[in-house]
Amino acid sequence: MLSNHLTRLILAASVQAFICAFAGSALAQRTAENAVAQAGDAFGSVVGNEVIGLYTSASARGFNPSQAGNLRINGLYFDQATAPNNRLLRGSTVHVGISAQGYPFPAPTGVVDFELRTPGQKPITSLLVGLGAVLGYSRPLIEIDTQMPVIKDVLSVGAGFSFGRNAAHLVAVRDRNFAGSLTAHWTPNENFSLTPFWSATDTRAVGGDRPRIFIGDNDAPKYRQQDLYAPDWLFFGFQLFNYGAISQWDMADDWKLQAGIFHSENITPQSFTGFVLNTNAQGVGNYAIEKSPRRATTSTSGEIRLSKTFDEDVRRHTIYITTRARDRSSTSGGGDLRQFGPVSIVAIPDRPEPTFNPSATNLSETRQVTGGLAYEGVWSKVGQLSVAVQKSEYERTLTRANAMPVTGRKSPLLYNAGAAAYVSSDIALFASYACGLEELGTAPGNAINRDEAVPAELTRQIDAGVRYTIRHGLQLVADVFVIDKPYYGLDQARIFRQLGDIRHSGVEFSLAGNITDEVTLVAGAVALRPRISSTTGPSASSLTEVGPIPRLIRINAQYRPKAVQGLALDMKVESVSSRYITVSNAHRVSGAVTLDAGVRYTTTIANTPVKFRLQGLNLSNTFSVTPNASGQINAFESRRVEASMAADF
Repeated sequence: MLSNHLTRLILAASVQAFICAFAGSALAQRTAENAVAQAGDAFGSVVGNEVIGLYTSASARGFNPSQAGNLRINGLYFDQATAPNNRLLRGSTVHVGISAQGYPFPAPTGVVDFELRTPGQKPITSLLVGLGAVLGYSRPLIEIDTQMPVIKDVLSVGAGFSFGRNAAHLVAVRDRNFAGSLTAHWTPNENFSLTPFWSATDTRAVGGDRPRIFIGDNDAPKYRQQDLYAPDWLFFGFQLFNYGAISQWDMADDWKLQAGIFHSENITPQSFTGFVLNTNAQGVGNYAIEKSPRRATTSTSGEIRLSKTFDEDVRRHTIYITTRARDRSSTSGGGDLRQFGPVSIVAIPDRPEPTFNPSATNLSETRQVTGGLAYEGVWSKVGQLSVAVQKSEYERTLTRANAMPVTGRKSPLLYNAGAAAYVSSDIALFASYACGLEELGTAPGNAINRDEAVPAELTRQIDAGVRYTIRHGLQLVADVFVIDKPYYGLDQARIFRQLGDIRHSGVEFSLAGNITDEVTLVAGAVALRPRISSTTGPSASSLTEVGPIPRLIRINAQYRPKAVQGLALDMKVESVSSRYITVSNAHRVSGAVTLDAGVRYTTTIANTPVKFRLQGLNLSNTFSVTPNASGQINAFESRRVEASMAADF
């Protein structure tokens, strides 16, 4: 069924591309994408395929905003079963600290706002062709994005398609990926808009699925992900869907109504997962393979928000009334795990497929409705104030195979407040407090209750800092924060459950903007202290959490020489500190510094904007591993080269 959808999408995109190529003037789209030039701060942003900054939708201040449920699409609440693909999204921005105060209902783990590729009123077709290479692996990629007005100033449509091979070669020996999207934008008058959308992704490993490496209470072995072999029959795949609609109605007397409804699906057909468990420092561990039945996570979510703005000379007051809801279900468990004895992770033997007997899955169902009232006041050249209160009704039912359902309910009152004082035209001081009901993720692959979602829990955050505008186009932000959450981990029986509490306290910095007319800098740093403040059981002592990086520095710089119009030289330096890799805090991995560098050149050929880009990644071929609390480690990707060409017709 999905292949039929994608076939029709390819044909539609091809027709659009042909029409748009001869449709006259166009506005540059993919060739103008430049994350360094477009970043407002160093806290994390995505522009097209470019990712920069300290944080992402999967990591902010040591936690995971996506798991926490702090996602938005064009500012409206979205509960994802899977992230929308890049054919649907133009980019995303991570909002923490002072940038989160622009949201009437912020969240303790920060807010990630996805931006749709909303089609405009000029015909454009953008084509991107890319190729990456690492240790003999080629990564060919083609992306097509197009938009076309159907009724002038009233209706426009857009479509996107991409195909890539070996994009996920770190987890699969060979793979292929299709992605597509369809979008429309209807504006019958200047006060109303409706934007429906649909996207799909199909990824399949056409070679083996590389095993997940879990270490024991020891140092990490030295290897690269490409060293991990898997037989061809050990396959995986998934189908991802996101569709919905966003609407806005600007009513009389400065009333505004915004609404969004979203449906998200993550479907994993019957598949295999390999593990090497209790791997020692020499790279020898116990090889195991699990066959899992079909699993799926689906979520329908949305928000209706009504706001009213009152202008009073130099002061503006806005009141927000909102209702958010989600209905989520996910299956887990049912896998049949077979043990194959000790192996070396760099010499995993080929073996025939044994007989597996997967069993029935567990079902987790979550329903949540949240109503909120918020106020935001902005006083020109003085400051701003925001307060909000929310009441949430939360219900979660877990039905294990051959067992009676177990239902838990929560009905917390949530509140937040934030303020900023403009000390001068250049300096703003800010502080905020936020309380949330956030999801804390799912059980890791080596848990007895693998992939089982844990209940949402109350979380809290306090932060404060300063924003200093050095000059127009160059801004420094510094702040401190403390986040408190329940701590979930593996107990002695390998069951993923709450073991205590955790506190992330830290300080972060962002410097972003134009240093000179030729040099743009996006530099960020965070120093984090992730402490498990109390645990249950025999190891009831204060420990440092495994996973978050205690000190992270990311610096992106871009130099555009005046002598060569359209030329830009890029550089990225990343430094991660040493960190614990075992929950006992007995073993560490040393710090690492990686260097990326590249060049991009934008020009016009036959009245068509074209961008050529060449990048070298991890040029020093630095080795390290990224650990998490379950014991799983992932090796840094080795030195590689990526080249691409984009054109806007």
